[in-house]
Formats: sequence, structure tokens, C-alpha cells
Amino acid sequence: MLILPVSRGLDWRIPPLVTLLLILVNTLIYFGVQHDENVRAIRAYYYYAESTLPQIELPRYVKHLEARGHVREAIDAEQALAQMDQNDKWFPVLQKMETDEVFMQQLRADKIIAPSDVKYAEWREARNEYERRQNKRPPLTDRFGFKTAAPTLASLFGHMFLHGDFSHLLGNMAILFIIGCLVEKTLGWRRYLCFYLLSGLGAVAFFWLFSSANMNTVIGASGAISGVMAMFVALYGFQKIRFFYWALVYFGFFTAPAIIMLPCWLIGELYQHFFARGSGVAYMAHFGGLVTGAALIAALRVYEKILGRPRAAAPTNEAPTAPLPPLLPGQLAKIDALLGELRIDEARQALARLARKHPRDIAVLERYYQVARYAPVSEDYHRAAALIFTLPENAPDSERLVHECFVDYLKRAQPTVRLSADLLVSLIRHLARAGYTADAERLTQALARRAPEDARLPDLLLRVAGAYQKAGNAAGRDALIARLHAQHPDSEAARTAAIIRN
Repeated sequence: MLILPVSRGLDWRIPPLVTLLLILVNTLIYFGVQHDENVRAIRAYYYYAESTLPQIELPRYVKHLEARGHVREAIDAEQALAQMDQNDKWFPVLQKMETDEVFMQQLRADKIIAPSDVKYAEWREARNEYERRQNKRPPLTDRFGFKTAAPTLASLFGHMFLHGDFSHLLGNMAILFIIGCLVEKTLGWRRYLCFYLLSGLGAVAFFWLFSSANMNTVIGASGAISGVMAMFVALYGFQKIRFFYWALVYFGFFTAPAIIMLPCWLIGELYQHFFARGSGVAYMAHFGGLVTGAALIAALRVYEKILGRPRAAAPTNEAPTAPLPPLLPGQLAKIDALLGELRIDEARQALARLARKHPRDIAVLERYYQVARYAPVSEDYHRAAALIFTLPENAPDSERLVHECFVDYLKRAQPTVRLSADLLVSLIRHLARAGYTADAERLTQALARRAPEDARLPDLLLRVAGAYQKAGNAAGRDALIARLHAQHPDSEAARTAAIIRN
């Protein structure tokens, strides 16, 4: 499950320069250097898979792990190799082997496969070819990835700017932008950059401490970004903020005190570390980043208190993320106050009551829909959409509102849309009048399937044909008129269409 805090809209008058710079640097490093290295490495791995190297080297690596006392890693590797001919689960074993500096030094020195071995000549030829196909210069991951067996000063910082693939980069940079902007604004760019780098250092420190094999390599900005996430919720403390969640195919929003998410994230990372074996994700680095980020904000609070400095705090209340129409006096102002306090459910209930009293007030209906859309499975959401779809055709600004909500409703409604025959009729009239002819025509087909004997259908077909004609689309007009004659030949609309066409 993914759970992320939802920040308020960004004020571009004071842009988050450090966050944008971090995103730019990570992106340039990946596409400027790492992407080409990854392509060459993949080609080399394909050669490895097709050669005899997996059958010669990997079983010996398992024995090497056992000899060094790494029993758990040896068992996992042996299970993966047992099905080598059926799947590619052996590939992580190769990755672990190649980051095990002790083993690789012995392998290249002919201590693992000695010249006296019957397979030595075959192995040496394949090994030389494999290394030739790899980069002649050690890739960035080797030079700047943090290795628990051989940490360097460069890798302590360099690992934060490297990524395994594009999806790794994209996910990290998206989260950094969503959360980092507000944290930078709250802390100031110098303190924010310092805390970001310290979080990355804390991440690899925890990874190093809890890496029993002592032979792993970690890359990625996710440790530092986990620190930024912890800073975000620590800055808000017990204020209620909105969170986005995504679990399998379900997603939505909920409101909760910010700080309660910190133990949830920590427990989640610990659980993954102990039970998601072989995933290749550095969960303890995430854990370390979270701990470090929270500790930095706690230390900042102590520092501020001792020196009497102004408290660095996030905005008092998170603003709703969706733009809302202008306020009306009285009751809408009270509802807006509820939204400002993130009392979303109360605001939605108040808007439902207001919409029942004023079912033709566009400002009320638009506000009701915008708030209800964050709970797309709720009755309020379907009811708000229905009220908008049945607005009078001559209501000011109704054409824009109906079409915008119609498009959004088709994408968002859960478990599915609820469009009765009456709603379809109203929508067809609105969309045809506004010139959305393709949408209107599709809805006439839906109405024909649902209620083929509906007496309003001929007139609706004629109306959509007229909209096509007004738009200068003769082909669309003729197709609708042909359908009208075929399906409703005796209707008044068909006779009218014949007159107009002639």
C-alpha cells in the first residue's frame, strides 16, 4: 500500500529551487550516463544467461556463502537456482554475487575456479567475453553505489543520485516533488538541503547496520526522500492533513493527524525487511531515512526552544487540493470554513443538505460535486452528478459544468456509473446544445440499448443530427438521420428530418 501526504498548492512566486535542482540532477545523471550503462549491462546479462557461466559460477557462489556463514542468503540462493531452467529468479543471485567484493576478487584471481579445474578453460573464455561486453570503465553504480563491504566517502553521498531504472527514478522524483516543496518552504533552502543529505546518510547507516550479509550495494534517493516524508509529518505534528492512499486497484483520500503516519511507515518498512525476502528493495534504508528525518525535526524543535528562535512550522491548515468555485454568502462560507479545517465529511454532509434545498443553484452543485468526488463510491458523489446532469438547459454556465462533470464522472465513478434513462436524456440534450456531438451520439446509443422504445429517442436523434449540421459535420448528420429512419421510420422526428434533408 502507498500512503502519501497531500500538500497544498505550490506558490510559484517562491519556487522550491533546491527540490527542483535535486530532481534535475538526478534526472540528468540517469539519462546522461546511467541509461546507456544500463542498456550495455542488460546486453551483457543476456550473454551471461545464454552462456555456461550461470551453471559454473552460481553454484560455487552458494558454497562460498555457506563457507562464510551466510546461511540465510545461501538458502535463498540455492532455492532460486533450483528452478534455473524454469524462470529468471537466479538473476538476483547474480546481482548479489557481482556486488560481493570478497567473492569477485577471489573469482578473478582464479581461486574459485582454479586452472586445474576441468571446466576452467570453458569458464575463462566465457568470463572474459562477459567482462568484455560490460563497461570497460566501472559503471557509476560500482563507483558511487554504497557497498556495505567497502563504503567510501563518495558512495555515502553518491548513492542518493543513482537509480536502477526509469521507474525507480520516476517514482522517487514524483514523491520528492509532492512532499519536498512544502518542506523546503517551511525549513528554508539551506536547512532543507542539509537535512535531505543527512537523511540519506542516516538511510545508508541503518542499511549498513542491518545488512547481515555485509555484501550489498544500495542506490537511490528513496532513503533521503523517506527522511523528507518524516519531516513533513513531523512539521505538521497532530494537525489533521489529507493523505492519498493506493492499495492494489483502490485509491482515495483520508484525513488523519499527520504524525500518526510515522509509526505506520516505520512498521511497514520493518515488516517488508523481515518478510519480503529477495525483493531487492532496501527497506532498512527507508526505515533509516524515516528515523533520521523525524530526529532532525525533533532536534530542530529543541534548538528553537533553547535559543528562543521562531518555530519552523508548516501552514496551520492544509487547503483543499481541488479548485472550488467562488463562495456564496452565508451557508457556503461556513462550509468553506469546514473545508479549510479539512473536515471533509462534515462539509460533504452540509453540502448535501444545501443541495436538497437549492437543487438548481450552480455554485452549490459545483461545490457539492467537487467535494464528493474524493469519495467516488459514495451516494453523495452519484447524487451530486445526477443533480448537475438534470440542470435546466438554459441555466447560466450549465453547458460547461455538465460536460466537465460528465467526463470526470465516467472516469471516476465507482463501482460503475449510474445513468438512468432520464439522466441519459438530460445529458444528450445538454451535450448536443453545447456542441459535444460525439459524446451526445454515444449516449443516444446507450439509451437505445437501455430503453429502445423510449418515445424521446427519435427527437434526441434529430437534435444531435442538428448539432452535427450546426458544426458543419455533414457525415455525422447524415449518419444520425439514416439511423433515425432505420430505427424510428414512423416517428414525427423522422418525417421532419426528411423535410430538412430535402
